[in-house]
Amino acid sequence: MDEPLAAVSTSFESATPTGLSTTPDVWNGPDDSTPIEVHALLKAIARLEQVVDQETQTLRAGETPAFEDLNYRKSHGLLELTRAMRLVDPLSIGDDLRDRLESFREQLERNRMLLKTHLDATREISAILTAAIRDAESDGTYAPPQRLWTLPQ
Repeated sequence: MDEPLAAVSTSFESATPTGLSTTPDVWNGPDDSTPIEVHALLKAIARLEQVVDQETQTLRAGETPAFEDLNYRKSHGLLELTRAMRLVDPLSIGDDLRDRLESFREQLERNRMLLKTHLDATREISAILTAAIRDAESDGTYAPPQRLWTLPQ
């Protein structure tokens, strides 16, 4: 635990589905090192981006994602992100990290819209099936009477 901050070097390039650079250049300490807290935050963001991107791609392809697994991974990632955010001093957040968080927010918004569309479609199909089942099971006893004429307008 007592190793210097300069010894920490991690590459995040392969973990970023958005293609954004995760190498911070604003938070360098006095010895030109990146604080471990920022690395932890960037790793948490990269993992969450990967999960959200996977879900978004599956929804765009018209497939049904494995929601249980994705929700577990997103919940775990959110916990990790929350813990990492607590360690970073908000006053020391640089423009690169701010841009990265904004990009992630936009990615989450696109995912939310796709999930909403999927949920709305599911509700609509469910309503259609419910009405069809109700009509098929009904013997007409409690159905409203049908009019043979129309009222003048």
